[in-house]
Amino acid sequence: MKSYKHLFFDMDQTVAPARQPILPEMFELLSSLPHTIVIVSGQEVSKIGWQSNDLPAYTLGQNGNHATDINNQELWNLLLEESHRQEILRHIDAIVEILDHDLNHDWKPIEDRGGQITFSPIGNTAPVEFKKSYDPDRTKREEIMRRVPFISDELVVKIGGSTSLDYIHKDRHKGTNVQKLIDLMDWDKDECVYFGDGLYPGGNDEAVIGVIETIPVVNHLDTYRILQEKFF
Repeated sequence: MKSYKHLFFDMDQTVAPARQPILPEMFELLSSLPHTIVIVSGQEVSKIGWQSNDLPAYTLGQNGNHATDINNQELWNLLLEESHRQEILRHIDAIVEILDHDLNHDWKPIEDRGGQITFSPIGNTAPVEFKKSYDPDRTKREEIMRRVPFISDELVVKIGGSTSLDYIHKDRHKGTNVQKLIDLMDWDKDECVYFGDGLYPGGNDEAVIGVIETIPVVNHLDTYRILQEKFF
């Protein structure tokens, strides 16, 4: 296998189970590697730190719109404009009209993270067992997007996590923000590789394809297996 120096990872279902802490074995493996580790997630930076057990890593939260270095120093923080926010909320209202269930607001169906708004019909903080069974093959969210397409000049929505739809700026997605970090750090793109479970069409990792080499994974256990095989 070619020599890499910088390993980029999605968070949910790639480094850790969705919305759950990293497994001790994965933390130990990643901590032992001599490579630069970069976590790229739709989650907020603080939640990535919690979920990764403060793994020493560069963090690109909100699809990379909030970035911190390995010492948790902020590199940039790009926020949605108020007009963008209102446009997204109108689309979410249209989705809610076609759902066959009411929103459970105790489970935070809408999370405004600053540079991204995430909507989960079942709730972003729903119990794990509910989230696992809600839309495991993405067909519910794909049907939602078919019935209520999001047409915007400046924004885009991607299927993310296990139950979510992630709204971000068209020009500020995982692909552009991965490129931004590489440029800032003056890294060689040929020495970078990205692992993600959402590299399928419409997935929230798809934008990284063509920026650096990508490796699709099924889940965090698959990532662990591949890392063991390729780096040990």
